[in-house]
Amino acid sequence: MSFIFDDSYRRNKRKELVKYLYDKLTNTGTPHHILAFVAKAIHFTIPYFTSLIYLFAPIGFSVFTLVVALCCWSMFMYLKGCFLSNVEYKLDSRDFINIIDPYLSAIDYPINDETRHTWTWYLVILYFASAFITIYLRLKMRNFTKS
Repeated sequence: MSFIFDDSYRRNKRKELVKYLYDKLTNTGTPHHILAFVAKAIHFTIPYFTSLIYLFAPIGFSVFTLVVALCCWSMFMYLKGCFLSNVEYKLDSRDFINIIDPYLSAIDYPINDETRHTWTWYLVILYFASAFITIYLRLKMRNFTKS
């Protein structure tokens, strides 16, 4: 059972998931560069939309969204990388831009695999810290207003 924690097994599972999603997407008949653009757009905007959910949606939906986000982050850690970025790359490897690249460019950091990985961790820590604080404050305010 310990083989499921072996790096090669985990990376192989990521490749299998990428291949599965790639096959499903290419069977739609949509050109690859359009599929890649849509995937990147969704990939880039989801954290912003979920932040709005944490702020304004019913608290149960906010917590559910946070659990889904934690599951996605767990997959990133377990699979040793983002399967969606791999799908995006496989769909359109020409001029590939990772979703962390605009942030790195904004702070004038070099764009390479090491800085991408490091800053992904920084942004995810910031994201989840703000999500937990937001939901906590909403729960406190809800209990405060009921009193």
